Amino acid sequence: MQNRYVGDIGDFGKYALLRSLARTRLTLGVNWYLTPDEKHNFDGKHISYLQKNSYSVYDDELYYILKNIVDNNKRNVLSVQQSTILPGNTVFFDRILDLTGEPNYLKRGMLRQSWHNSALNTVKDCDIVFLDPDNGLQVKSVSLTVKKGNKYIGLNEIKDYYRLGKSIIFYNHRERKLEEVYLNKFKKLKLDPAFKGAEWFGLKFSRGTIRDYIFVLQPKHLSLVKTQCKALLNTAWKENFSLLCF
Repeated sequence: MQNRYVGDIGDFGKYALLRSLARTRLTLGVNWYLTPDEKHNFDGKHISYLQKNSYSVYDDELYYILKNIVDNNKRNVLSVQQSTILPGNTVFFDRILDLTGEPNYLKRGMLRQSWHNSALNTVKDCDIVFLDPDNGLQVKSVSLTVKKGNKYIGLNEIKDYYRLGKSIIFYNHRERKLEEVYLNKFKKLKLDPAFKGAEWFGLKFSRGTIRDYIFVLQPKHLSLVKTQCKALLNTAWKENFSLLCF
């Protein structure tokens, strides 16, 4: 997540999903996987929807909060945290993950682990944790401690959350593959003993660029969360969200 993304069309869908899950009464934790803003592309510029009142039909409160944030040039996660977008008991971890200032790769690994440990401690009392990296689950071609490694969640990091009894939802950037092939990577993870008992599925947000949200649910949270996902898909949001099964 980068502060420059706050309020874009992807954010609109993301908070719609989290607001729906908040109705479960389960305590939500958010690890932004916050990284420094980049300026080499136009990501985060998709805010024209905020000039079209027709979008307020999905969630007028959310729409006007985000519009106010963007119109007042307050596009940062602090604005979200201080708003009423998510319940007051939501726990946020907003420490920036940036290892570029450390030249030694061993020390970079230690810094990343320290950052991760702090995140785990911050959300230790939460039931569900939402992880919001720029790109999603780590890929074989990128180490977590290289320059772009902060755009990814480590598989072991997800395992740590699950081991502590948390249900996890994480953003994952859609790969340029057939959907069946792309989703197969998550299907394989279902067989990992570290996720024993977990229910895996996803929601696809298809307004503009496709954005996927992958669920790794503890058995004790499964019924509540799936009920709210189904409820979301029975609202106006069904034009934008669809279920991913794997």
